[in-house]
Amino acid sequence: MQSDLRVLLVEDDEELCGEFAACFAATDGIELVSSTDSASRALELVRELQPDALVLDLELHSGEGNGITFLSQLKKMKGIKKPYIVINTNNSSQTTYELARKLGAGWVFYKHSEGHSPAVVAEFLLIAAREGMQLDFSTEQPENGEEDSREDRQALKKRIYEELNLISVNPRYKGYDYLADAIEILCGGYVPHVSDMVAQMHGKKTKSVEHAMQTAIDKAWDVSDIDELLRCYKGHINPKRESPTVMEFLRYYSAKLRNDR
Repeated sequence: MQSDLRVLLVEDDEELCGEFAACFAATDGIELVSSTDSASRALELVRELQPDALVLDLELHSGEGNGITFLSQLKKMKGIKKPYIVINTNNSSQTTYELARKLGAGWVFYKHSEGHSPAVVAEFLLIAAREGMQLDFSTEQPENGEEDSREDRQALKKRIYEELNLISVNPRYKGYDYLADAIEILCGGYVPHVSDMVAQMHGKKTKSVEHAMQTAIDKAWDVSDIDELLRCYKGHINPKRESPTVMEFLRYYSAKLRNDR
């Protein structure tokens, strides 16, 4: 007799955890072996329990860490059986999805897509298990009507670059592309530790990325006409500073672009 598919859940929404537990308990062929809202604890559970599959929330607001950091650390772990990874997220950013896939995720579910539920995830996992979990989903798109099309993503990136150019953020600085990527990610929804994600995308250290972004912002404030600058940038600036912090800057532009879409 074939054993049940053993699944680990990494999720910080207690109500949703309960729904997954109830769904898996009522579904033949699948077993929820454990759940946690901590990225570091999830790594320990992968080693201890060796689950067949893992359902991962990228935004662990009420827990600890985030899904991208978890995937990066899991990829580096040696001597363990790597579980098949399914992302279950509130974030709709294609950039974030591509990064998750690059780090080993097999499939992405958007939580707010019509008809989405733990039962849909369970059915998908059982199908994947029957196929030996060897399917290559790297070029597929999640089946929901919410995700940006490739054309929408290109249009968004163009808008981001236009906004950066308006305030004279210099594209010759490394921070220019880092800022653009971070804004794009945040346009898909709030993500904690977005600098970590950008650093993973570029193979850099987080502190280096944050420093480069702040430098690009500070230089723009140094060279731009202040009246023109304040006409374009209407976000908060700490009165003790002459230019916005990285997070002030990212929050302003991601909110502006989300509202303009």
